[in-house]
Amino acid sequence: MIYRGWGIMTLVTPIAGILLLAYFFPHDGAKGNIPLQQVLLGGGIGAAVNVLLGLWLNRAPRQKGVAAAHHFFFVPMQWAALVLVVVCAVVAVMR
Repeated sequence: MIYRGWGIMTLVTPIAGILLLAYFFPHDGAKGNIPLQQVLLGGGIGAAVNVLLGLWLNRAPRQKGVAAAHHFFFVPMQWAALVLVVVCAVVAVMR
């Protein structure tokens, strides 16, 4: 499997962040379109929540060579989500 434990939340929380932002702060433009800034903010907030969730879930010490209890693509979920936060921040700064 590509995830173990709650590692699937690495995908779910950024998507939920985008959808919640789109629902509570609708855009006045064309129907069905969401501005890039809103997508980046929602994805970044959702991924930041996932970083904290991953740190909390994977806080138990483990022996060397033992995989994390909650991972996504064999990387602990907090580090995979941190990459998403950094990507959202870099794209936002470049725009």
